[in-house]
Amino acid sequence: MTNTTNASPPSPYVFKPFRYEEIKPNRKSRVPYPRSGHRIGADSANFYSFGGYNPLIGSDEAISDEIWVQSYPLFQELWRFNFARKEWTRYSNSHTLPLELASNALVLHKNVLMVYGGTGSPFGFRCSNQLFVCRVNDSEGLMDEVHTTGQLPLPAYGQALIYHNDYLYTIGGTTGVQYTCDIHRLNLKTLVWESVYICRGIGEYEPTGRYRHEVGFDKRNIYVLGGGTALLAFDFSTIPVFNLEKQIWYPQKSIRDTRYGVPQPRRCHGAVQITTEFGNQVFIAGGHDGENVFDDLWRLDLQTFQWTYFDKCRLPFPIYFHAAAASPEGRLYIFGGICSSNDNDVRRSNCMYSTWLCIPKLSEICWEAVLHYSPHIVKCRSEDLINIGLPRHFVQRLGNNNPPIKREQ
Repeated sequence: MTNTTNASPPSPYVFKPFRYEEIKPNRKSRVPYPRSGHRIGADSANFYSFGGYNPLIGSDEAISDEIWVQSYPLFQELWRFNFARKEWTRYSNSHTLPLELASNALVLHKNVLMVYGGTGSPFGFRCSNQLFVCRVNDSEGLMDEVHTTGQLPLPAYGQALIYHNDYLYTIGGTTGVQYTCDIHRLNLKTLVWESVYICRGIGEYEPTGRYRHEVGFDKRNIYVLGGGTALLAFDFSTIPVFNLEKQIWYPQKSIRDTRYGVPQPRRCHGAVQITTEFGNQVFIAGGHDGENVFDDLWRLDLQTFQWTYFDKCRLPFPIYFHAAAASPEGRLYIFGGICSSNDNDVRRSNCMYSTWLCIPKLSEICWEAVLHYSPHIVKCRSEDLINIGLPRHFVQRLGNNNPPIKREQ
C-alpha cells in the first residue's frame, strides 16, 4: 500500500544503555535560561529543577522576565520537565521560594521536594540553614519553610543531604570561609535538629572539611565522594566513610578500574545512586579540580568498592556545577552547568542529556519504544489510552490527569 502522507517514518528504536543522548524539549515548550549551581530531583515521570545562577545573561533577555529581574543573577524558580511529553513547565510559586538559590542540597522523597541550605549572591554573603518543602504534584507547588529547633547547623552551602528513616542528614558545606565535614540530622517528626558528629580534628580518620561533594549511602554508612575547597579537590582512592550506628569515621580503600584507575580529584560534579540486582551503585559525572573540567562517567559499587570507567559514555563537553538525578528505574538525567569547549570558551548551559545506567525492566524499554513510534499519545485522553491496553502507571506519567500548573507570565 502506498504511503500518501508526507511524514517520514521514525528511525528504528534502539535501546542504548551507557550512551548519552541529548533530550530536546518540544517546540512549544518554554525553556529555562542557562544556569549553574541549581539542583534537580527525579521521579518516574519528571525531574524538578530548583534555583540556579547566571550572571552573564544580557539585560535585554532578562528584562522580559520580571521574576528573573527581581532575583538577578539567581533564579527564584522551580521547573518541572516531563520525560514523555518533553515539556518544561514553571510552577507559579516563586514568591514562596527562599532567597538562597545556589548550591543548595536537595532530596525528592515520594512527592515531597526538600531543599536545604544554599547561598545567595555574592556567594557566602548570605547562607541558609533552613529547610523548605513543597509537594510537586500540587497545582502551584507552593514551598513552605519548615520551622525547626534544636542544634541547628551553621548557615552554609554546598552541603550533601540524605533522607533515611524520617531523618534528614546534612553533611559538610561551607560558610564561604570555613569548610566542614560535620554531620547533623533533623527529625522530621519532631522537627528538632541534633548534632551527630562535629569534626574537631580529634578523631583519627576525620575527613577534611569540604563543599560541593557528593555522597553514597547503604542505610548504614555514608560515603563522602570528592568535593573540595576554593583551592583543593579531593580524590577517590580512599573514601571517607561515616558509620551511623557507631558514629565513627573510617577510611575505605577503593579498587581501581583495571585500565583507567580511579576518578581524578574533583568538586562540583554530579552523582546519583541506583539500586540494582547487584546492590547499591553510585555514578559520578563531570566536575572540575580548579584547572581541569571533566566529561566522564564512573561507577562505584558500594559492596565491592570497585570503580568502573565507561570510556564510551562521555558528555559532549566537559561540565561542572551541573545538576544530576536518576529516576527510580535507573535513568540518569543531567541538566545545565558550566561547560568548556576546546577553544576555552566558558558558558552556562540549559541542555539536557540522559542515559540508562542499568538494564531496566522490559516494560520500561517497551514504554520508550511506544513513545518513540507514537509520540502523539501524549495528547490523548488518559482513559482512552488505558482502554486500548496501555498500563495505567505508564499513562499516568504523561501528566494528562494532573492538576494544571499555573504558568507565570
